[in-house]
Amino acid sequence: MVAKSCMRRLTLLFAIGMLLCAGLGYRIALIQIRDGETYRQRARDQQHRVVTIDPRRGRIFDRNGNTLALSVEFDSFGIQDLDRARLNSADVGNLAVQLSQITGEDPRHIVDRISGSSDFRYLVRWVNPETSERIRSLSTYPRFEPYIRTEKEARRVYPYRTAAGQVLGFSVDGAGRAGFEMEHNRLLSGIEGYSVVQIDAQRRAYTWLDDYQKSAENGADVVLTIDIAAQVAAEQVLEEAIAWHEAVGGMVIMMDPGNGDILAMASSPDFDPNTPGRFPFEAQKIRPVVDTYEPGSTFKIVAATAALETGAFSLEDRIDTSGGRIELGTQTISDHDVFDELTVREVFEHSSNVGTVKIALELGEKTFYEYTRSFGFGMKTGVALPGEVNGILHKPARWSRSTLPTMSIGYGVSVTGVQLAAAYCAVANGGQLLQPRIIRSITRNDGTVVSFPKSVVRRVMKPQTAETLLNVFTGVVDRGTGTKAAVPGFKVAGKTGTAWKAREDGRGYTRNYRSSFVGMFPASDPEIVVLVMIDEPKKRGFYGGSVAAPVFNKIVRRLVHMPDGPVESIPESDDGLPLHLASIEPNTASDRESELSDWSGPGFSGPMPRDLLPIDDRWVIERSGSFTGAERARIALPSVIGMSVREAVKTLAEMGIEATIVGTGYVRRQIPAPGHGVYSGDRCIIECGPYN
Repeated sequence: MVAKSCMRRLTLLFAIGMLLCAGLGYRIALIQIRDGETYRQRARDQQHRVVTIDPRRGRIFDRNGNTLALSVEFDSFGIQDLDRARLNSADVGNLAVQLSQITGEDPRHIVDRISGSSDFRYLVRWVNPETSERIRSLSTYPRFEPYIRTEKEARRVYPYRTAAGQVLGFSVDGAGRAGFEMEHNRLLSGIEGYSVVQIDAQRRAYTWLDDYQKSAENGADVVLTIDIAAQVAAEQVLEEAIAWHEAVGGMVIMMDPGNGDILAMASSPDFDPNTPGRFPFEAQKIRPVVDTYEPGSTFKIVAATAALETGAFSLEDRIDTSGGRIELGTQTISDHDVFDELTVREVFEHSSNVGTVKIALELGEKTFYEYTRSFGFGMKTGVALPGEVNGILHKPARWSRSTLPTMSIGYGVSVTGVQLAAAYCAVANGGQLLQPRIIRSITRNDGTVVSFPKSVVRRVMKPQTAETLLNVFTGVVDRGTGTKAAVPGFKVAGKTGTAWKAREDGRGYTRNYRSSFVGMFPASDPEIVVLVMIDEPKKRGFYGGSVAAPVFNKIVRRLVHMPDGPVESIPESDDGLPLHLASIEPNTASDRESELSDWSGPGFSGPMPRDLLPIDDRWVIERSGSFTGAERARIALPSVIGMSVREAVKTLAEMGIEATIVGTGYVRRQIPAPGHGVYSGDRCIIECGPYN
C-alpha cells in the first residue's frame, strides 16, 4: 500500500517535472525561434550605439574665389545625467559664475540650463581652443567632469559680415534659415553618414565596427556670380547716400548685361548673418527680389522701345507737349519743366511725362501691354533666390481710361529691382532679355563641376533698336536729367526716375519719393548695368537725377580702379587714345566742388572692408557670437584705389594700418595689393596722382 502511494507520488512528480520541462522547452523554443531576432536586436541595441556622422556643409564663394560662407569647427560643452550627481545649489552656482566670467553671459541663464529637465543641455557652444582650455581649468570643473560631454561642433561663418548678407542668408545647426542658404539647403547640406560602436555598461564607446559604417557625403561647394569687391563698394556708397539724404533705405543692383550675372545686390538696412538674432526679420529680406515699387520714369523704357521697334515713331518726330501739362478726364499729368514741343529723342532725354503719355496713347493698350510683358514685367525672373514675386501688371481688360497714360510714366504698375535691371540689360546687350543668374558653378562631393550658361528668355527688340535706345539714354546723361551720373572721359547711358510713394492703404499717394537711376557703363559697349533706388530721401533733393545718379557715378569710379573687377577693359577717349585711370576724377575746380557738395555728408558705419573676418587658423568665436583673436588677427587689406588721400588714410587707419603716401591727389596704386593678408600695425604704400 505504501509502495503504491510512493509510486503515485513519484509518477505525479515526474509528470509535473515533465510538464515543467516541456513548458520550459516550449518557452525556450519561442525565444530562440519565434522571438529570437527580437532579443538579438535588443542585445545589439544595448551593446552598440549608432553615431551620426555630419557632412561638411558646402562652402560659398564669390566669382573670384573669395570665401563668402564656410563651416568652422569649435568646441561645445554639454552636461548630461546630472540628476545622478550629488550636487548642491552652491556647486551649480559656482560653476555658473566662473563660466560667466569667461563667456560674459548672465550666470542666471547658465544656472537655468544646468537645472533643466532634459537629459542633455548645452553649457556653452562654439568656443575657441584657448577658451576651451580656460573652461577645463576652472576650479569647479573636476566636480562636474563626469557629467560633462565635449564635442566638436560646426558653426557657419560669414567672413565679410554684412556684405551680401541678405543674399547669403544664414543657417542654424546645419539647416538654412534664410537667403541662398535656405533656398539651396539640400544642395549645401549633403547626406549624413553613420558609424556603429560597441559600448560598455556605462555606455562608453570602446570599439568602432568598421563593417557597419557609411561615410557622410559633403555638401556641394557653390560659386556665386557675386563680385564681393563690387558688393562692398555698392553697399558702402549706398549707405553714404542714405545717410546724406536721410533716407529710410535703398537698393543697388549690378548686373553683367552680356550673360545676366548679378555682380552685386545690396539693400539697406543691412544684415549680418553671423548674428541673425540681433537683426529684425525685415532686415533679412532680399529687397531687390521681394519688394515691389512703382518705378516712375525708369519705366519709360517700355514706351521708348515700343515706339521705335514698331516704327510708329522716329527719334526726330516732334511731339506737342502742350506746355508741359495735359488733362485726361479728371486727371492732370504735368512735366517738371515747361516744354511746348520736343522731338521723341528729347522727350526721353528730358523725361517729359506729357510727351511719353502722348506716345503711349498713339501706340495703344494692346501694343504697350505686349512690350511690357516682353520685358518680363508682371512675372518672376526665375533668379535662384527665395521669395521672388511677380510684381503687379494687370491685363488690359482691367484697365481704366487712365491706366495706359499713368503706366507709361511708371505708375499703376509695380516692379522688382531685379526685373527693372534685367530690362535695361536687354538694351545694353543688343535686345535680349536674359534670366538673372546668381549661381556660376557647383562642385559636387565627387568632384563633378556643373556650370550654368546664360539663359536667353526672349528677344525684346532688334539690335538696331537697342543701339538707338542706348544712344538716347546716353543723351539723358550728356544733356538731360541724368547729368550727375556722368563720369568725365567716359560715355555713360542711363535713365532717371522720381516717383511718389503710394499710401499703404492703396488710396492715393504720399508726398514721399523714391529716387531712381539705371545706368549702363560704358555706353559704347556696356559691361555693367547698375540700378540705384533711394527710398524716401528727406534732405538735399529728391529727384532721381540729383539723388540716385550720383550714387551710380561714385560706384562706377570705384569699379574702374578695381584689379580684376567687373569692368574688364578701360574704354578709349573720343580721340581713340586709351584713357588713364585718373581721368575719371573731376577735371576742374568746379567739378571737385560739385563732388564735395554731393558727398561731404556725415560718416556712417557700413560694410567697410575693415569689417572683414580672417580665414585662417586664428578663427575665434565666443559664446556671445562676437569674433576675437587669440593673436593679432590677420585681415584682408581693402582696396583704397580711387579714393582721395584723406579717404584712403582714414580707411586704413580704422584698420590699424599705417599709410605711406607718395604723391598727391587720388590713389592710383597700393602696395600690398587689395586682398593681401596684413596685420594691425602693418604699413601700406599708396601712390597718388593729381587730377588730369
